[in-house]
Amino acid sequence: MKEWWTRPWLVALAAGGAILAAALLPPLWQAWRAPAAPVADAHGLPWQVEVLPGGATRVFGLTLGASPLAAASRRDDDLQVALVARGDEPGVLEAYVERFQAGFVEGRLVIAAAADEAQRRAWRARSTQRDAGGEGTWRHRLAPTDLAAARQALITGLTFIPAAQLDAATVAQRFGEPAERVRTGTRLEHWLYPELGLAVTIDADGREVLQYVAPAEFDARLRAPLRAAAD
Repeated sequence: MKEWWTRPWLVALAAGGAILAAALLPPLWQAWRAPAAPVADAHGLPWQVEVLPGGATRVFGLTLGASPLAAASRRDDDLQVALVARGDEPGVLEAYVERFQAGFVEGRLVIAAAADEAQRRAWRARSTQRDAGGEGTWRHRLAPTDLAAARQALITGLTFIPAAQLDAATVAQRFGEPAERVRTGTRLEHWLYPELGLAVTIDADGREVLQYVAPAEFDARLRAPLRAAAD
């Protein structure tokens, strides 16, 4: 099974525009296109990626490899945790927040977290409810007795789908010029920022997708899969 960063359902979800009503888009677009000068008390914004000593990164106030899933939750009920699996696989631990506030920018946040295989198999065995996912996968919801442990799993990657549709000029304004561009298909261009552990997917017909991993894992988790898809 493909890991979260190689599954195109995230891009398909973004293209569907299912996050917010279209009436909300104009002010959110203006937030992205606002002057680059800092706004008082603005923090946790998608373009504020902090590289920490030792090579870890912090974004949205979350440190990859150190912050638990629970840290992404503003309320106990807004973090949807599940194992995403196909067939008899143990699955990968993922969570999402449907309406995540990143500073003054809103969007959907999908989170990958680490858990060993034995624990994931035990969680799946106790799951009593599942929902259809993309590419033939299922989201197995965790039993209430397992959620507390799962919420302490460490975050390994983040995918943010902004409510506002972006364009190349806006991405360049906020993130700068990428180190590399990779095109997959006729619609998608991926802007790569390896020093930040960031890939921004620009969709000509749908929503953009921002993926964050630790810079040391950037080649394996983002650059290599995207290049393979392009080939």
